[in-house]
Amino acid sequence: MAHQSDISSPRLDLLRREVEQSVLKPFRTHGWSISDTSEYAHEDLIKITAQRGMEKIRIAILYSSSGISNLRYRALGNEVDHIFFHGQPYMLESFAAGVTIPVVPLSSFFPFLVALNKRIEPDRSPQLPIQRPKTVKRLTAEQPIDAVFARLQQFTSVNLAAKLVKRRAADADLAMTPEVVASKSTGIAFSLRSALDYIVSTPGDRLNKRVLGLYYGTMAFAQAEMLASPSGPIDLDEVEGMTKQGHGLYTLAGPNGVFSDLRIGVLATGFLPQWASFLGYDITNYPTRKARSFGDIEKQPQGTVCSLRDLFSSVPEIDDLFSEVFNGAVNWLSVRYDDKTNMRFSVHGMAEKKYDSTYGLFHDRSGEISVERLSKAGWPLAEIQRVEDFVGPGTLFRARVDHAGHDVWWSVLPTHSSPFGTRSTLLLPTVGGLRDYRTIVAVTLYALSIMARYMPSAWRRIEGGDDDQYLALIKASLSVWERVLPEHFLESIAGEIVHTAQPGSFFG
Repeated sequence: MAHQSDISSPRLDLLRREVEQSVLKPFRTHGWSISDTSEYAHEDLIKITAQRGMEKIRIAILYSSSGISNLRYRALGNEVDHIFFHGQPYMLESFAAGVTIPVVPLSSFFPFLVALNKRIEPDRSPQLPIQRPKTVKRLTAEQPIDAVFARLQQFTSVNLAAKLVKRRAADADLAMTPEVVASKSTGIAFSLRSALDYIVSTPGDRLNKRVLGLYYGTMAFAQAEMLASPSGPIDLDEVEGMTKQGHGLYTLAGPNGVFSDLRIGVLATGFLPQWASFLGYDITNYPTRKARSFGDIEKQPQGTVCSLRDLFSSVPEIDDLFSEVFNGAVNWLSVRYDDKTNMRFSVHGMAEKKYDSTYGLFHDRSGEISVERLSKAGWPLAEIQRVEDFVGPGTLFRARVDHAGHDVWWSVLPTHSSPFGTRSTLLLPTVGGLRDYRTIVAVTLYALSIMARYMPSAWRRIEGGDDDQYLALIKASLSVWERVLPEHFLESIAGEIVHTAQPGSFFG
């Protein structure tokens, strides 16, 4: 219901337009309904009552902080919950003296609105600090992967690896003895030599050789990643001890022995759970025993077994091929800033403030991901809802990203990017809760390596038989991984953000 005074004024007309843009539209965009709007021309004042669920709020907006008397200010303080004023403050302490509710500039409406929203869905900012690299390494080359390999190659030198260990220890403000520096650097150099020997392939290499080389190269990269971390293992013997109980993974072939039937499970012992724990994953529900049959899968802890399809659904770079081969949901969403909901603009020259929450848009191209899946992904998201008026393929979601303690909302989201046009994506948790790109790829390569070595009939059907629809999927994925994995591991080993570009390009 709206009430308007019989007399208007230029100031009230201006205030009405400002309130419509800066208050009423944001209220509606954020799911609030406006139950009452009243205008008072003789005071250049607008009062609004808004409601969302069980929450109800009454606010007043003045054209000027000095537009009403102190007596009226005090009376208004009993009529509403919050007072805003348009423009800059003038003698506010005098005019609003004795008022017990907030009296603030209209420019602060957005954080006020977010605070209201948090009454309904509480703040979900990460409780533990998220460690992010502080420095950026920019690599420019005609073939950017060559520059990545060159930087990885430098750490095959024990002397340069030692400098890396010392730098990262200093960045973490951690004291490290010369003996530990020496043992770590020796392990890093050896692991990277092994990784580079495995991972480098030529166009003429057979498919199974590329799969095996990339898998074992990835495992060696992961060992170097842990050794390079100041809080990681102190020598190669400790890392190699993790592998004595196996890979920490197992496969289970379906009754027909075909690609789509293969299941992959995680275990509590072996290398994979050690690596996952190092990366901060909770592995307490990882089982100690393998599923021996498809009937046993239901007895395994939830989320510890998946299919090959589930793993390939986490590769955004091959989304077109994936949709041709499989049906159903993908396991990732693209992310972007929500210009409409955030109101990131200054009001009459007032400086933009930093906020503890930011609204983002999350695009599911498959249109199969549910709000429930998003809410269980483990990200600091609240107010997740579908954007009903979205026009385009799939489904668009809007959500509040809580990031208290972080200036940038991006820093609390584990976004994945690559040179293949997927600069900002989020991977939903897959087997064992894994959502880091390199861990998911490692599990996928393990499954493919098992099939290539121990399931020759199934592999033959892929390379030129009834299951040849999977061949293009595997080849495309390998090409992506051979380019992306070295760059991702360079970031994790060097403790730096790596940006690659070609000379003359926009980012070059």
